[in-house]
Amino acid sequence: MPDCASGMTIRTGKGGRYAYYTCNNKVNQGGKCACPNIRREILDGVVLDAIEERLLERNRLRKLLAGVLDVSQARTEEREVELARARAERTRLESATKNLLILIEQGTMSPRDPAFAERMAINRTALAGVISRIDILEAQLARGKRKIDERTVDRFGDMLRDKLRGEDNSLRSAYLRMFVAEVRVGPSEIIISGPLSALENGLAVGLSVKEGTVPIFDREWCRLQDSNL
Repeated sequence: MPDCASGMTIRTGKGGRYAYYTCNNKVNQGGKCACPNIRREILDGVVLDAIEERLLERNRLRKLLAGVLDVSQARTEEREVELARARAERTRLESATKNLLILIEQGTMSPRDPAFAERMAINRTALAGVISRIDILEAQLARGKRKIDERTVDRFGDMLRDKLRGEDNSLRSAYLRMFVAEVRVGPSEIIISGPLSALENGLAVGLSVKEGTVPIFDREWCRLQDSNL
């Protein structure tokens, strides 16, 4: 995504011999944007390198997944309390969503009402986040006394590197979509952000790419600066 937040599209040059990313606003509306055109293989390589060097670096990954490593009895009890709260919040959000739909059925509110669309979007996003957290907590509690130590995290990181550097382009793209929420391109820096929950869930229940998965992007984990762009 460029600084103007209009998104980027892929164009080809020299008769299709190469592809590059460019600002949608430039292409579709003739607008101005400080974001430069970037060859596809260059930006894709920057993203892969950043994930390997910043996210999957062993000490960094251990720090990010420290909560999953903590399997003490006190932490187990905390997770049980958190799980109960998350389940209660899921019930509340499901009821809130149902009540909004009842208002539409009764004609009290129009589906075109901006307030309806806003509340529905907020509820659905929050519900997706709660469901993802419940899945992670249930998986962590189901492990029982099976210890996940730092070597387990290291193997997990190695496995991810193999997936991202494998020859299967479609599989690599699927994993990138799971772990990268946004790539923001500016004239002097690239900012990459992604979901911590996907990492936690991958370590807790195993790596998989599920059809229709809704990633919950809850924090920025990487910022890459390049003054040569």
